[in-house]
Amino acid sequence: MKQLKAKTQNKRVNKSIVKKLADYFVRNGYVRLPKETPKTKKSSGSRKGYEIRFVAKNKSELKELKQLLAEADFKSGKPFDKFNQSVLPVYGKEQFFRFKELLAGLKIRIRNHKK
Repeated sequence: MKQLKAKTQNKRVNKSIVKKLADYFVRNGYVRLPKETPKTKKSSGSRKGYEIRFVAKNKSELKELKQLLAEADFKSGKPFDKFNQSVLPVYGKEQFFRFKELLAGLKIRIRNHKK
């Protein structure tokens, strides 16, 4: 039997949208990556997967970030407050690598968040 591979087609994202997302990310965004060593039963931590975090200074920035991510076909998580700012997470390995590719097109490198 022939196996079919599902290929996800990414829609083309407008360069102005990518530039605005990159500006927000470079300003004070960061990424969290899974630990490379497997977890033991005793270790407790919530870092389970790939995560991009965008930080918004106010509610209007948060609203704009949500719109930009939706237009770029990214699914954002639930925003949370951190130090009088709002953080908008984007979860998932596929979304992480897709965002990394978009930034590479603008010659921006992603550095890992160290904890």
